[in-house]
Amino acid sequence: MLGFHAAPRYAAPMLFRLRRSLLLIALLVLSVGGLRYVQHNNSQNIALQPLPLDPQRPAMKTVGGLTFLNAWQLNSDNSDFGGISALMALKDGRFIGLSDAGTLIGFGLKNNSIADHPFIAPLPGTTGPNIGFEDRDSEGIAHDPATGQFWISYEAKHAIRRFNPSFSRIDGKFTAREMLGWASNSGAETIVRLPNGRFAVFSEGNDMRDGSYMALMFSGDPVEPGSSYFTFGYRPPEGYKATDAAVLPNEKLLILNRRIAFPHGFSAKLTVVDPADIARGQTVRGKLLATLASPLLVDNMEGLAITQENGRTIIWMISDNNFNAWQRTILMKFALTPPKGYSPTKKPEAMVAPGFDSL
Repeated sequence: MLGFHAAPRYAAPMLFRLRRSLLLIALLVLSVGGLRYVQHNNSQNIALQPLPLDPQRPAMKTVGGLTFLNAWQLNSDNSDFGGISALMALKDGRFIGLSDAGTLIGFGLKNNSIADHPFIAPLPGTTGPNIGFEDRDSEGIAHDPATGQFWISYEAKHAIRRFNPSFSRIDGKFTAREMLGWASNSGAETIVRLPNGRFAVFSEGNDMRDGSYMALMFSGDPVEPGSSYFTFGYRPPEGYKATDAAVLPNEKLLILNRRIAFPHGFSAKLTVVDPADIARGQTVRGKLLATLASPLLVDNMEGLAITQENGRTIIWMISDNNFNAWQRTILMKFALTPPKGYSPTKKPEAMVAPGFDSL
């Protein structure tokens, strides 16, 4: 008979905490890397399930400078649904979600409960012989409403590709020399087109000497030979990385920043950057607008879009579920809390302080 020694009284809880920590580490590592179970399905349906901001406090509506309006969990049987890393709002009220597996996910919202005319389709250049995940790792999307063209940034094989308005073909491509040295999983996470035609591209990593992350500012269309660019630094909130950006009505940049940390998991912060502060070789910080963290509804927030609704500025965020069963695709809708004296008919410079310009 084998001998057996009883463990000290405190060993059991210590072992439990150790096992729980190891389990959390394993789950979070898998969630960042993505663990995908594929059972091929071409369904074009997307279902919406309403979610509260805080189940324990259903009356809670205010989060920093935002007012909570709605949230939904998005589900589809389509095997390519998920992994949404960017979000674009179109003039017709519809959205385009961009999957980091090279898939376009389009939908509208009807009665705040139904996905209107959804579609799920691969991007050109993402299928065929000798094309792997590195060719499909699309992370950011920008759009020019005047021409209808789209630009998508890629992270693994660093590049910016331009697509025609119908997404039927790629009609331009560019890779900045600085992008060639970016880490394969820390590339061009965010691309945004400014109203004056410039483009800003933010990397997810690639530390600069001052602790900020490298970003690029293009003078115009990145794929056009006449465009020039320079590098600058963006310093997100401590422990966070930029995952998407959009332009506010006052032409400032709203940046979505995401963090994954123990033991609380995912959180997100929205910051505002004035493009006038962006200069060659300099580092910019954003002004904090709002924070989403447990126990509030939050996941791996990676997509951001801005619309106008009845004179209000609407902020939309969507999460990347990494094709994991234990993560969710969450779409959230907030209204930008109007500052005192704000009127949608006034220009930003005519607004009473603090106004949007104080952000």
